[in-house]
Amino acid sequence: MKRILLFLLSLAAASVLSLQAGNYKNFKSVAYVTSQEVNRYGTVEGWEAAWKDFSRNLKLDKVYLSTFNNSVPAEDAAIKAAIKFFKSKGVEVSGGITYNTRGTNRQRYESFCFSDPEHRAIIKAVAETTARYFDEIVLDDFYFTNCKCRVCAEARGDRSWGQFRMDLLDEVAKECVVGAAHKVNPKCRVIIKYPNWYDHFHGLGFDLKRGPYTFDGVYTGTETRDATSEQHLQAYESFGIIRYFENIRPGYNFGGWVDTGGATYPDLFAEQLWLTLLAKAPECTLFNFSGMSFPFREMNRTWGDMGPMLDMKELRAESASRGITNPTWGRIAEYAFDKIDPLLDKLGTPKGIKSYKPFHSDGEEFLHNYLGMIGIPVEIVPEFPADEKAIILTEAAACDPDILKKVESFLDKGGEMLVTSGFYKALQEKGMRHIVEMTVTDRKADIDTVVVPGVFGPGSLQRTGTTVKMPVMTYYTNDSWEDVRVQSYDNGWPLLHYSAYSDGSIFVLAVPDNFSHLYALPAGALNRIRAVVTKDVDFRINGPSQVALFTYDNGTCAVHSFHDKPVEIEIVFKGGGKLQDLMSGEVLDGTPGQDARVYARARGDVATVKVTLPPHSFRAFKVRN
Repeated sequence: MKRILLFLLSLAAASVLSLQAGNYKNFKSVAYVTSQEVNRYGTVEGWEAAWKDFSRNLKLDKVYLSTFNNSVPAEDAAIKAAIKFFKSKGVEVSGGITYNTRGTNRQRYESFCFSDPEHRAIIKAVAETTARYFDEIVLDDFYFTNCKCRVCAEARGDRSWGQFRMDLLDEVAKECVVGAAHKVNPKCRVIIKYPNWYDHFHGLGFDLKRGPYTFDGVYTGTETRDATSEQHLQAYESFGIIRYFENIRPGYNFGGWVDTGGATYPDLFAEQLWLTLLAKAPECTLFNFSGMSFPFREMNRTWGDMGPMLDMKELRAESASRGITNPTWGRIAEYAFDKIDPLLDKLGTPKGIKSYKPFHSDGEEFLHNYLGMIGIPVEIVPEFPADEKAIILTEAAACDPDILKKVESFLDKGGEMLVTSGFYKALQEKGMRHIVEMTVTDRKADIDTVVVPGVFGPGSLQRTGTTVKMPVMTYYTNDSWEDVRVQSYDNGWPLLHYSAYSDGSIFVLAVPDNFSHLYALPAGALNRIRAVVTKDVDFRINGPSQVALFTYDNGTCAVHSFHDKPVEIEIVFKGGGKLQDLMSGEVLDGTPGQDARVYARARGDVATVKVTLPPHSFRAFKVRN
């Protein structure tokens, strides 16, 4: 460690002015370059040799050059060569730092010990060195701590590990990272890149309440990869997490970050890029430069001839015209960027249904993304959205000690809310029963049938895609009512439950033990849930799960299918008229009608258009009168 510290302190200073190449209208195409890559390419000539093939596959506007990664510092001469090379190509150059250590290999990812004076000295020296080179620095997402050494254990005192770690990392950020960089270079902007596991941040020191303000802004990890891989993240998060961090500090979320890890198919990689940009990220960073240089493997895509957005025949033909025989992952990225860039300036600012997640809250982890995957345009916010007309509350919201007062006030003003069974159960012994007299019991039911009655109707029986384990909720007859119910062997319980309170309406959604079993609910049940929850947005969809809806403030929307085959959906939009496909220009006539019946809600005029979505593809539309 001392050798590393002395090496860093000896590096010479150089500063870089930013240039923007401007290959795309609506975002920057960016690559992260690790310190190992900086050292390996080493010279202008080394970069030039690699650039010929790289630049034929992928256009870059910007790079982040790492000065420190996995305890490997970039060498002074190599940093200067890389800066000189990329500037000569008109590529903007900023700095990067990955504060991770090889450590003792006792853990899979081993962080620095932020209580250790020697480690803190290295952290500070890295920040100071990097600020001498660059006016902007992004920290890769290893600025957390999982250290439980004896020093940390004693320093923790009576605090939880999470509170201790958040306090510690905020202190180190102010003294050794942001403060140190600003002292060396007052113009330097230090940005923290947060990873994709936002519901667990507070346990390992990431503090979303203080961090986005301690640092000069944030960057967003949108690498959802494959839902079957280790983290089991749902694709919608690539969109939703951008919006969440933007809502924490508006205007200071500087980009999204995607890698090829866990991308079983090239389509899954492209989808992460598209969702990042549909959320209006101003930059899209690709990790990493070498990774984008590797040829991707051709895989058996059963949907390859079904018209997916990622048309491999077209991509290969375009590649061949450039003299490329083995297209790289970078080529996939450029193809994806070229497809979406012409659309983005036609879409407004994303406007979803607000869902309150207090800082450092726990409960129903990552459920928001599963709701997004059943076609609900949910948007996480860190403050209670009191001024909205309709909101969603998951179990995380129950961590606010004043939540029941906020719920009552919201309903007093005539608001509508959908709360989950997890939210209700967390509060049922704390006063929630005074609002809806029901109980989320400890009993579970394995159900295979859903009854979708609508309002005042007999209902229809529809089968689930698999047996679903649901919480059993009980209630007082005629105090509140089932809106949608599930049943098994002649017994039934609420799936979606309704109650009036004051001037407002509250719906309780029973959430399956396995959140992904929401996808097994039949389209009729999903349609009803969407009709209830989308009061305050201009669009909703009818159809199967695993189709996401993104709504914007200028009368536009986008829909993305994650299915392996084409699916037909209906887009229901307020008012009347037509929908124009924003990519093809095609105008589709809407079938006029009235909106769904929902308790205590006036029915407005709507129109409906049927559209087909190819596999792993999106379409976007604008209302035309």
